[in-house]
Amino acid sequence: MKNLLILCAMTLFCGCSVINGPICSTEPEEAAFKITDSKLAAVLHFADGKANLSKHDLKVIKDVAQRANQDNANVIVYGHASHHTRTKDPIQRMIVNIDVSNERATNTAKALINAGVPAEKINSVAMFDSRPVREEITRADQAANRRSEIYLYWFE
Repeated sequence: MKNLLILCAMTLFCGCSVINGPICSTEPEEAAFKITDSKLAAVLHFADGKANLSKHDLKVIKDVAQRANQDNANVIVYGHASHHTRTKDPIQRMIVNIDVSNERATNTAKALINAGVPAEKINSVAMFDSRPVREEITRADQAANRRSEIYLYWFE
């Protein structure tokens, strides 16, 4: 999981487009495979500090699993957290947000497996609060950032 987290963080932050084992590269000739297409399949939202999935979330996951299997897609789940935590200490805030975003990604991935997606086709990544979709001015903004994003992707 540590290698995957580093790999995906590198992919997101350095703009790498190809993957070679646990190493991300910008050079296509060095890659073991190249991602050819990806699409956002679903976004699930969570209560503050929680990572449990609702009945509605499980229904969405069932639909995503059916699409993934039908299209022979791989799946990556990104777990996110809002910047807001009960602690003001920046190190503790990061630890809390890494933990909760990991739980969100892991719970979503496990539900996809339970819905029939083969485990070897799923990766999950804890993004903590590094990729907000909104600046957190209101509670609604915070709520928008507490999420799991499920992407389908294909490679050659």
